[in-house]
Amino acid sequence: MQGALTVTAPNETASTETTSTFTPELLFSVPLWLRKVVDHERINKELVSLISDLADQAPSIKRSNVGGWHSHTNLHLNEGFAEIRRVIGTACAQSAEALGFDFSQHHLKFSEMWANRNGPGTYNRAHIHPNTFLSGAYYVKVPFDAGDIEFYDPVRERAMQALPLKSDTLLTSQSVEYKCEEGSLIIFPSWLQHAVRSNNSTQDRVSLSFNMIVEPTLSEKPGTP
Repeated sequence: MQGALTVTAPNETASTETTSTFTPELLFSVPLWLRKVVDHERINKELVSLISDLADQAPSIKRSNVGGWHSHTNLHLNEGFAEIRRVIGTACAQSAEALGFDFSQHHLKFSEMWANRNGPGTYNRAHIHPNTFLSGAYYVKVPFDAGDIEFYDPVRERAMQALPLKSDTLLTSQSVEYKCEEGSLIIFPSWLQHAVRSNNSTQDRVSLSFNMIVEPTLSEKPGTP
């Protein structure tokens, strides 16, 4: 076929190494950041009480949640969440810096933050967070078997070929689950499709979720570039 890429067979020297692992280059990797928040026991005790009060005052809204309680998305404006907001904001800034984000021209800003209280049998359908840059979750209460967060391979075309594998790896799996604990903070690109598995415990799973957007930095003086 004209224009097709030609791959030559390995030479004799290379062929003697076929029993060794041939390590691939990793292209188009998806970043994901995990952190355990310092002093999370104290922070979570306050958050459980605060979220419980909010749930008593307002009905759940509907997003990706199937059952459970989902707060309104303006908790980043609630001063009761100021401490964890600062922790999350700092971590998001560090995540953006790791990607080479240009803070001289733009800054990060919370667009949404909300609480989730998922009782037994409830879960979150697969979804993305459109029109945002970074998203994530902070885990306030996580009983045993309360459901993991699951991420899906963004390269959907790979689903066309099911390979005969001895076991799944990060290079071949079409989804990956993370078993977060109380105090875990996880940050990921907002376009990465994810879901939360069903809570199979007898208690509530409680978490905070958030979205960060990018805005241009305004000049102090009108007309200043």
